[in-house]
Amino acid sequence: MMGYIVDLTVILHGLFLSGRDVSASKVHEAMDYHFKSHLRRQIHQDIRSFVTEEALFTYRGRDLVMEKTIDLIRQYCVPQQNMIAETRGNNIPQ
Repeated sequence: MMGYIVDLTVILHGLFLSGRDVSASKVHEAMDYHFKSHLRRQIHQDIRSFVTEEALFTYRGRDLVMEKTIDLIRQYCVPQQNMIAETRGNNIPQ
């Protein structure tokens, strides 16, 4: 579930910040790019590491999964200036 939430948030963040048309075809292109990118692989590797390293079933008085999800979103939703530069440099569909 964490992967879906982070992936969707990162895709939507990139789509809206890049100034692209938000048509169905542009959304599909943005999703295709994300699924093929190193970014998706890194996000899911981070999640796998978190799940295997943390004792998730140990109650610690807070929601570790929610905290990690928010952390990953903050980590991978880059500031607008970096996102625009990255989209131009990596030939992301526009």
